[in-house]
Amino acid sequence: MASVEIVYWDDRINGSLKSDKINVEPYGFQLSPIAEWRILISAEDKEVEESKVCAIDVEPIDVPENAIVSPLPIMRHALGVLLDVYVPGKLKKVEESKKITQAIFLPVMSGKIRKGELIGVINIRYVKTSTLNKISKMLSEWAEKAKWAEDIGGIRWE
Repeated sequence: MASVEIVYWDDRINGSLKSDKINVEPYGFQLSPIAEWRILISAEDKEVEESKVCAIDVEPIDVPENAIVSPLPIMRHALGVLLDVYVPGKLKKVEESKKITQAIFLPVMSGKIRKGELIGVINIRYVKTSTLNKISKMLSEWAEKAKWAEDIGGIRWE
């Protein structure tokens, strides 16, 4: 386990900056075959400038516990692409629910994004979490049960 300092915006990007020390350990997860797409809709009118990354307020999106989020770069606004999403406050564990309030956006040309416009799509994947120690133990148990047989180059189930 390692002790690290995390630095985060407490309320919104460019708002109140805070930091905390936390303990972390290697972590892993198993992806569920179930996922869903959610659309990010601008909650404000925003002038954007080509090649200048900006934060855009979006209509809030609740992310359930045991889920990870990733942007879909193929679904984009004509003025640019969604790079990431922002959840206010201290970093949360995968096991906790979250609320997305802002989007990190990279304009490919200057212009105005209007309130109510689609600015991107996110993929929400459901996961089963575990520490890497637990995953390693599960794999060792599986390998023991599988009885790896190098002489025939395969796995024999009994």
